Amino acid sequence: MGKKYSHIVLILLILFAQACSKKKSVLSDLRESYSYSDTRPFGTSVAYDIVKHAYPSNNVMLSKKEIGDNYNWTSDTASLYFNISRNFFANDRDAEALLEFVYKGNTAFIASSNIDSALLNKLYCKLAMPNDYFMQAYDSTSTKYVDAVNQYEENYSYFYYPFVNYFTEVNGSYARIVGYNGGGNINMFVFMWGKGRFYFHCEPRAFSNYFLLTKNNYLYMQQLIQMLPDTAQNLYWDTYYGRKNYSSNAESSGSTWSVLFKYPPLKYAFLICLALLLFFIFFNSKRKQRIVPIIKPTENTSIAFAEAIAGLYLSKKDNKVVAEKMITYFNEHVRTKYFLNMHINDSSYADILSRKSGVAIDTTKQLTDAIVNINASEKVSDEKLLLLNGLIEKFFK
Repeated sequence: MGKKYSHIVLILLILFAQACSKKKSVLSDLRESYSYSDTRPFGTSVAYDIVKHAYPSNNVMLSKKEIGDNYNWTSDTASLYFNISRNFFANDRDAEALLEFVYKGNTAFIASSNIDSALLNKLYCKLAMPNDYFMQAYDSTSTKYVDAVNQYEENYSYFYYPFVNYFTEVNGSYARIVGYNGGGNINMFVFMWGKGRFYFHCEPRAFSNYFLLTKNNYLYMQQLIQMLPDTAQNLYWDTYYGRKNYSSNAESSGSTWSVLFKYPPLKYAFLICLALLLFFIFFNSKRKQRIVPIIKPTENTSIAFAEAIAGLYLSKKDNKVVAEKMITYFNEHVRTKYFLNMHINDSSYADILSRKSGVAIDTTKQLTDAIVNINASEKVSDEKLLLLNGLIEKFFK
């Protein structure tokens, strides 16, 4: 493949990438990242701050690894684990590790639109996600706790996509229903497991910045905190699953590249091919590049022309004509740059020119007086011409 065809391939690749990218929107960024540091509408910085203030004696530790890799959990018996994410895709190893963590007396809170069946099946619970979720129109949608825990006896609502996810099956032997969505379906329950508890919620948007900052919806999060244990050895805020599943979700990322990057082998194969193509283009073009001849720079004939014209005027010793040309150039500069169309004989001309140009009033006054004097004179001496030239240069500097 020659240099020419290599460049064509690169251009086509760039155009393809541009076509796969989502156009920038002028609206607010409504991507559901649920990141603890994200202050956008669907980040969780508000929920994160509420948790930190609810447990002032504990540091909230960020869990950046898979649950199965958190070996420091082995000694915990009264800790809290928070996970707010769009998708909670935990494999069998992670599900077993989380079950063991809760069984020893710890508490886990998981709010996700799509909780992996690897975990729910072990608890004999099921989650439904209606297919027409994104076909719903914006509306005032609500959620509420059951009367036993709803201290403020109110629904919590906001204007956005309705809360449509719900749990179709809940293990009645070990679970207790905690909350419902606006359609009366179960969207939150607590599950007793060993010495600890699971809290499952299928609408993470109920803990987003947008929801919690609407009306008095922060009370929704506050009542949740009151259900959790008062004391805790450690507090873990999960950042792994939210970041992992958010970046691989096509609808959230707004780009079809997410489908490609969803599968690690395909992702790495694509990046390797792209890197090899760039290396090939770089080294191939460098090896076959011919010697570039030195091109003599084009002469600036305008300078020579200006010098020739100046020489003609100076050779005639007609200072009056030279001064008039300088004054004409100066007036044109003032008119086009400062939009000043006043006659120079006006008494306020120097003051207005000083304020518009930022030049000292003394300089503009001397310059205007010199111009008026030259215009009124029939002949101009060398001294007056040099004075005019010096004042104009001083003005431009």
